[in-house]
Amino acid sequence: MPERYFPAGKRPGRTRPQAPAPPPPPARTSSATTSAQPAVAQGAAQQVPPRAKVKLSKEASATERFIAEYVEPQYDQLRKWSSTLSHADLLQRAARRKRMTLKKITESNQLFFLSGVLVGGMDGIITSLVSHQARRVSRSKAMTKRYLNSAEIPTPKGKAINPTDFARAVKYMKSLGKEVTVKPSSGRAAKGITVNVTRESELRAAWQAAMAARSATSDSRYLIVLEEYAPGLDVRCYVVGGEVVGAVARLPLYIVGDGVTSVGALADAELARRKNSEYLKARQSEITDGFLSAVGLTRATVLPEGQLQPLTPIADTTRGGGIAVDVLDELSEELRELAVEGLWAIPGLGAAAVDLLVPDLTTPEGAVVLEVNPYANIMQFHYPSYGQPRKINDAVMEEILERASR
Repeated sequence: MPERYFPAGKRPGRTRPQAPAPPPPPARTSSATTSAQPAVAQGAAQQVPPRAKVKLSKEASATERFIAEYVEPQYDQLRKWSSTLSHADLLQRAARRKRMTLKKITESNQLFFLSGVLVGGMDGIITSLVSHQARRVSRSKAMTKRYLNSAEIPTPKGKAINPTDFARAVKYMKSLGKEVTVKPSSGRAAKGITVNVTRESELRAAWQAAMAARSATSDSRYLIVLEEYAPGLDVRCYVVGGEVVGAVARLPLYIVGDGVTSVGALADAELARRKNSEYLKARQSEITDGFLSAVGLTRATVLPEGQLQPLTPIADTTRGGGIAVDVLDELSEELRELAVEGLWAIPGLGAAAVDLLVPDLTTPEGAVVLEVNPYANIMQFHYPSYGQPRKINDAVMEEILERASR
């Protein structure tokens, strides 16, 4: 797997010490599906010493390498954002900047007028750049996968299976012969997703989590998607028309061991640090006993110096549990084209987030499209934890006006 993330001259200057390879990660289910009480209490008294440098093994994942090479060198530069606007408010502000007049129809519906002419509108958080067909397709992960496959877009091999047919799921997992990801076809916000599933017992637990998180739509029929687990850095691109106007690497909440301080104290310090960010403090993670137990940790555990340890499987900053790092300038032209092709695979879709898993930001080799999501919140692009903010709202309104003028 390539180790280079940045074009020449853009890589932060930090060497990467070597350490023994860590054991394979166990199956992990998003914390939204667990009911355990939080294991990390606020206000721990233990003092945390200076931050240790991350030590990577040769088998380190793409996410671990990105954290060590890009995030850790600027760890103290977390963006605070003195104020934030919601997804809908960002779009409405951009519409007014374009001199549009907004007319409220219902609590969730608005129309956009320019010089008295109707040019577009919003339904909830969806704009008129998303057709009815595109909305129907994107609500179902199973249907989205069919459209991506039809357009020959690389996406993890998988099947949508009826939740009552667990035996078929077991058989299919064995036929793949590798780690799998289990998720509800119609779920949102990463609920009910379990990765790194290899055993039947893990599959059964993941199956139950997916069933608990699924919702009924006319396209999904409560289906559960079982697909090959695709390794790589989680990159969410926002595509408007034919252009990628924003891209963030989505990272889980993590700590770095120092050989002295307990997991509980390190976690408390990290959660306290997030309170300095106006965006993150409203999206604090819930670190549960169930999750710590699943990775063989307790609050009293002391990690070896330099060990990077995720504390939550959730990397979605809209629900808490992760951070967004702007990578638009580092994203290769080929990966941008892949994201645009993912958008174009669904008819009538003019703006949406396209989720990629990439081994390397500079090449499309090994990259896959996971999902296409017009319901994605644009706040993470406007308020990244590290890097430059991107004005997705302006790009959306410009596209609405451009289409209205055709």
